[in-house]
Amino acid sequence: MSNQQLTLNVQIRDGYRFASYYVDATGDNHELVGALKLFTQSTEAQQNIIWGESKSGKSHLLQACCAEVANHKYPVSYIPLKQLKVYGTEIFSGITSHSNFIAIDDVDEIVGDKEWETALFNLINNTRQRGQRLIMSSQENPRYIKCILPDLASRLIWGGSYQVHALSDEDKLKALQARAEQRGFELSDRVLEYLFRRYPRDIESLMEILNTLDEQSLIQKTVITVPFIKQVLD
Repeated sequence: MSNQQLTLNVQIRDGYRFASYYVDATGDNHELVGALKLFTQSTEAQQNIIWGESKSGKSHLLQACCAEVANHKYPVSYIPLKQLKVYGTEIFSGITSHSNFIAIDDVDEIVGDKEWETALFNLINNTRQRGQRLIMSSQENPRYIKCILPDLASRLIWGGSYQVHALSDEDKLKALQARAEQRGFELSDRVLEYLFRRYPRDIESLMEILNTLDEQSLIQKTVITVPFIKQVLD
């Protein structure tokens, strides 16, 4: 599926799929990814929330869920609140009437705002009443999110709650190499060392850099080397 159209023209990013999310067979996130795959395959009303530090891969997983559901021809909505909260609570209006699967990124962005909390509370109730699937993300463990509305606090933990563990540096290297191999090229040890030394080391930023390098290497018809990285990024 290419660029599934979503609410307010937000699109699922092509690279954000389960297949491109690195998880070691015995790693901390193995159980989480397995649970989310089962979640996307079910058609029953369910609610889940995933939580973990910033740029640990939560947005990747939410969009991977949306892509998986959309591939089965169900209408989906992905709502990244960091981007869309500027439009106000109206972004939730009617969403349950045209989406079977709803993903809300960064719910803790609106905590402390009574109008937003009320809107999210109503959305959660509506998805439950209509038998729909809902997944959310937050940086903080939902059990400890300090909501103004006590009823919202209880709604956030209605279903499953899963921590997204940040990758170790060793696993980040493996993840970059695995993504490169999926795209048909390899990264030398020197290139990996340079990326880790010069650029942000969270997995989200590293994957963005890799995507940029891959696109530019295809345009320029060259392999990815340290001089090439300097040319493109510095």
